Amino acid sequence: MTTPVQIAVGILLLTAGAVLALGFPDAELGWFDGRPLGVVLVLVGLVDVAEALWKRRSGERA
Repeated sequence: MTTPVQIAVGILLLTAGAVLALGFPDAELGWFDGRPLGVVLVLVGLVDVAEALWKRRSGERA
């Protein structure tokens, strides 16, 4: 996956997670409640963006 696409996916996960966690905390989505699922999506999005930025920064130094 290219770095810009990975950053876009990470931002999308961050946004979706924030909407779930803040906007629909008590919504039941299958087996999951909105807030815990939103928090997990935010964390995955943060890791995804951080990894993409780390790769970009490492690639510039090499």
